[in-house]
Amino acid sequence: MPFWVYMLFVGNQSLRNNRKIYVGYTGRLISRIAQHSGLTPTKGARFTRRQPIELVYLERYTSRKKAMQREYQLKHENPFNQKKHKLMLIERFRLRHSQILQELNNKLAEHFEFLAILIKMMKKVEKQLNIEIETIS
Repeated sequence: MPFWVYMLFVGNQSLRNNRKIYVGYTGRLISRIAQHSGLTPTKGARFTRRQPIELVYLERYTSRKKAMQREYQLKHENPFNQKKHKLMLIERFRLRHSQILQELNNKLAEHFEFLAILIKMMKKVEKQLNIEIETIS
């Protein structure tokens, strides 16, 4: 079973490279990305919750231990060049895999927009139900 180290840009795309970078590892990449994007009832990391995400980097490993070590390395690099190094890795990855990343991230953006609309609608319904329940009581 492959294990993946991945990076996500978190936040609005208008911020470009000023967005936060989330680094994680998983053995189930598709379900983990779905969790981060809010497409499953299981919550993703608090860091990515209710924010648009963009998958920008992947590395594949044959063992969980190697993936965990790489994730740790990326998270705990020298703080003075940490983001610069991550952005360099991301840029190289994008040059080689831009088509796949673009298709995947377009779908993630569509789903995030749909979820945002659904949440607003559910809040309105909940508010209306609370008003109706109060008038009955």
